Amino acid sequence: MRVRLESLGVSWPRRGGSLKHATRAGRACLEGSHHAPHDVGLLVNAGVYRDRHYAEPAFACFIQEKLGINVEFQGRQTLSFDLQNGGCGLLSAVHVVETMIRAGTVRVGMAIASEANADRRPDPSWQIQPSGAALLLEVSAHAERGFGAFAFRTDDAELERYSSAVVLDRKHGRLVLRKGEGLEDIWLAQAREVFAALLEAEELTADQVDRVVPAQLSPGFVAALPEALGIDSARVEDLTGELGDTLTTSWALALCWAQERGELEEGRTIAILAFGSGMTAGGAIYRC
Repeated sequence: MRVRLESLGVSWPRRGGSLKHATRAGRACLEGSHHAPHDVGLLVNAGVYRDRHYAEPAFACFIQEKLGINVEFQGRQTLSFDLQNGGCGLLSAVHVVETMIRAGTVRVGMAIASEANADRRPDPSWQIQPSGAALLLEVSAHAERGFGAFAFRTDDAELERYSSAVVLDRKHGRLVLRKGEGLEDIWLAQAREVFAALLEAEELTADQVDRVVPAQLSPGFVAALPEALGIDSARVEDLTGELGDTLTTSWALALCWAQERGELEEGRTIAILAFGSGMTAGGAIYRC
């Protein structure tokens, strides 16, 4: 049994905080779906940067309330929680939702993420663009279509290479990103490992992957991916000219654009790649 992507909604490029972007993306996702909000039995939020630097309560609860997903005490219930895995968070959330659907715990689940810096005067180190993305998942009616293998690789020896913190040198604090040298080289090496693991798990060759949809970290990074993966550059989704780094939502925005341009036709095999702190890279195979 496979789990399919039933609907995808995004919020970009627009102003607003992380809750607004998550709400816009979630509503767009539901509006493009044949499911009603009360059908969603699981909501996993993977956004990292939130309004007012919220840590608790779970930001997923605010999103659930805004989307009107089973907020009453009686009737249907929805489990909602936050999941943190840096730039790989949304892909991790998709994996969790997909696993729980396959286990029969829920019928329909949503993985959602949004990023926004609430600081009035962001630190010069801040480069992540505000955005939101939401994916609604359900059981696939076709055994060969939907999500297949997932793979994640973490190099904890490089843990301090990429980090962020709320620095309390001013009222309400401010976000500061710290990036060391060689980040993209580490991710390229991890991408090669993740891609190889996906191909082995799905019994595929690189030539059988029709499209690679990576997080759009930078023009140089996406340009270097084909050589790292051993595939033709024409098969790598490159939107870095239009889309900057949006952290957790990046690959989902790229997937949405590929979908709108008719690049995700039935029968195609897609490889999704995400990258984040940790240092961590993640990937998944999706059969359209």
